[in-house]
Amino acid sequence: DTLEINADKVYVEQGATSGEIGFGGIMLTLYPDGAADILYGGDIIYRGKFYVKGNILQIEEGKTLTKFKIISNTELRYQDNRILKLRNR
Repeated sequence: DTLEINADKVYVEQGATSGEIGFGGIMLTLYPDGAADILYGGDIIYRGKFYVKGNILQIEEGKTLTKFKIISNTELRYQDNRILKLRNR
């Protein structure tokens, strides 16, 4: 499947909960200009760039490269078992 980013899109890990130090799961924001904000859990958001290669979404942030499998325009997978879904506004 392809991923269309023609507006800001926020993907949130399903089944994760908020705690005292912030969100407990991954939250990923993709912007039309290719920028990406990624929260790995906690309260620090990292800024990077995203690239789509086939059905893989890659987030490059500093020296870190994080990969997600594109299931659909509304669903991503991280490490095979962690599901991120597009948050409705």
